[in-house]
Amino acid sequence: MTGCLYDEVVPSALELTGADEKGGRFIPRSGKYLLYAYHLLQGADDDRCSNVSIDKWVKFWSKKAIKYHLPPPRTEKKMVWPKSTHNPVGDITTHKRWSTAEEVLFEKLCIEGNFKEEVYLAAYLACWLCTFILPGKDFNSIHPSTFKMASMMASGRRVSLAIPILASIYEGLNTIATYSRPARTSPFSVHFVYAWLASYFKTHYPVWQRLHGPKMTRFSSEGGAKYYDPQEARKRIHKAEFVSWACNMIVTNRPFKFIDNGDAEELDHDYFIAILSSYLTLCQGDKFIIEPYNPHRFGRQFGYFQDVPGILKYDTRSASLEEGLYYWRLCVLSKSSSKAWLPGLPTNTKKFCSEAYKTWWAKVHGTFLDDNIAYLISPKPTKITIKSKKKMRTSKLMVRTTLHMCQFLLLWSSLILKP
Repeated sequence: MTGCLYDEVVPSALELTGADEKGGRFIPRSGKYLLYAYHLLQGADDDRCSNVSIDKWVKFWSKKAIKYHLPPPRTEKKMVWPKSTHNPVGDITTHKRWSTAEEVLFEKLCIEGNFKEEVYLAAYLACWLCTFILPGKDFNSIHPSTFKMASMMASGRRVSLAIPILASIYEGLNTIATYSRPARTSPFSVHFVYAWLASYFKTHYPVWQRLHGPKMTRFSSEGGAKYYDPQEARKRIHKAEFVSWACNMIVTNRPFKFIDNGDAEELDHDYFIAILSSYLTLCQGDKFIIEPYNPHRFGRQFGYFQDVPGILKYDTRSASLEEGLYYWRLCVLSKSSSKAWLPGLPTNTKKFCSEAYKTWWAKVHGTFLDDNIAYLISPKPTKITIKSKKKMRTSKLMVRTTLHMCQFLLLWSSLILKP
């Protein structure tokens, strides 16, 4: 959650070679080697202005034999637990001596002996950032703008990733919701959405073997997704009968008082940040993408009583570099002396809402999904009727986007609003 600001930008020559007042380099040396390798690959193409593909980047750096092979084709198994996960176990073995092919590569890039491991790790992290963390519009290519962050991470510096990832997801979903015809205009890491679905709605079989790593690896097995037909999926989400409301709560037998004085455990402090309203930031070049974050709209996930959500007075979506940095610092603010009561696990989270909230939900939601479920699952552009007390209006809704994305949009609405 906390760490250095994630800043996607191609560094200048001054940044690559410069140092601060204490003599520390602005960017670790591995950054210049990544840029050198990128330009070598780019120069090898006839079109020197073309991007470097992920495949070329991996083949350039990876000289070892393939350790993990692709899983077999998936088959629909509605009620069957997968027999094999085809997952890596997550164990990182001790590095052995560099091979002859790798030594030739390091010599070609003029990499000194002390920096080989750091540069190699930075090259992997750059690929990881481009494919898994924050894919860009050209999601099959390596982006030189990630080299700065990759080299900083490889040198041991802590970088804040959770906030820009969530900002990217929010922006992507907003783009899908507002465009009349869905398109690849704002890519984001949908696998985090899958993990969220699996965690809250139990849409996947959990991995039976123990894996090292983040919680989302529990749902990463081949064939782990449960299968539903379109109508079953809509009903499962709309009825919210299988929701695990408090799956990410810090479970305690009783409430406890949190004081932001700098002495808390890292997990407790990150949890405190997650329950505060703020603005999510994603820095890309000379601009900041800003997304409002309002946890009071889904307070039951944190064990709080759900009341009628308010309306934002200031709906900020973009900011200058100075303003964006201000929002980011507010989001990760520490040692503020703020105090908060973190509740224990409620006995029935689903019913943990006020009567006013139930009335409000019935008014704004009504029977929209029930009345239009046939249209929502149709692959063709459809006119959906929206009923209102004041008037009847019809609006065109393009639902040619993929089914799983539509499921998440409805799921998100159900989870944060449904009583």
